Amino acid sequence: MTTPPKVLTTITRYTVSVLPADDINHRYFALYVELTPRGWIVTDGHRGYDADGIGHHGEGRHHPFADYDDALTVARRIAPTLTVNGHTATDAYHRTHPAS
Repeated sequence: MTTPPKVLTTITRYTVSVLPADDINHRYFALYVELTPRGWIVTDGHRGYDADGIGHHGEGRHHPFADYDDALTVARRIAPTLTVNGHTATDAYHRTHPAS
């Protein structure tokens, strides 16, 4: 009888948002820090963000970061100001969490 191979677990995606995961608007105001073959990237699913937090469309939109710490730092910095249809993530948070 052969021994089964060791099961490996690898984290390849982080979600960053000011909205909790159960908030109705969470998916619209979420950034993703993902591991790609070129390195870690920050994306909202449509745009890729560079180290200055500027979103880019098109072919070269994904700026690779050296490690996930750098990418997470950028994502955390821009998460409150992520804008959809003229509303920031912070605006959306205050609409659904008025006591906060």
